[in-house]
Amino acid sequence: MRWVILTLFFVNSCTPVFAAEGVTTNTADRLDHEDESVLQRHQPFYFVYGEPLSKLQLSFKSPAIRHVPLYFGYTQFMFWELREDSKPFRDLTYNPELFYRWSPKNTGWLTSIDFGLHGHVSNGKEGVDSRSYDKHYLRLNFEREGRRWLTRFSLQGAYLYNFDPTNKDIQDYIGPINATISFVQLFDSWIDKSEVAFSASPGGKFSTRWDRGGYQLSWSFRLGGIDLVPAFYMQYYYGYAETLLNYNVDVREFRGGVIF
Repeated sequence: MRWVILTLFFVNSCTPVFAAEGVTTNTADRLDHEDESVLQRHQPFYFVYGEPLSKLQLSFKSPAIRHVPLYFGYTQFMFWELREDSKPFRDLTYNPELFYRWSPKNTGWLTSIDFGLHGHVSNGKEGVDSRSYDKHYLRLNFEREGRRWLTRFSLQGAYLYNFDPTNKDIQDYIGPINATISFVQLFDSWIDKSEVAFSASPGGKFSTRWDRGGYQLSWSFRLGGIDLVPAFYMQYYYGYAETLLNYNVDVREFRGGVIF
């Protein structure tokens, strides 16, 4: 693993990762800009209300070394029973990861390749409710700008291992392959910054179980003339392993809320 990390450091070492947004005028401005560049967007950040479980996702990434695209990423799912009197969080999923992003030049639609050096997925519980596994992954990111909308596509292949004894059979319900496609500005009249996205991750050790796995369709949009920072967000999840605690339970859930 050590030689892999060292090799990746030098693949793109001559290309700066962070470009200044403007010329800083003094030391305070420069320091503020450096601080603001530490936390960056990673996976979507949203809240959606549902029955019985509402869902909150937080996500960010941060560079481990300046001017080197080696990132620490963190994503957290929280499943919230808002209709209960005490409004408990029923299950949480923690996903810290370390990955390197290579952005090759003149490769057409391919914009970047993510090398997932290590990722850990856990619900942080003990005993019979404990769920966890580790993974390495390779993700290809594509982007194509058309005349009317922007198309984005990602394809990820992962090696899953180190399964908790309480979820030894989780690969019957999740798979190593995930594909996501989205269309940005699909509607550009009275709806602003609209994005339709579909994600598919068939189950099985080799992602051959289409009757298992998880599938998600979502739509985010802003209404023209309304200066709200969050966008409206609707999401439909179909399949298994939306929560780690109940990874073997079939879920068909529609939710609505906001995305940032």
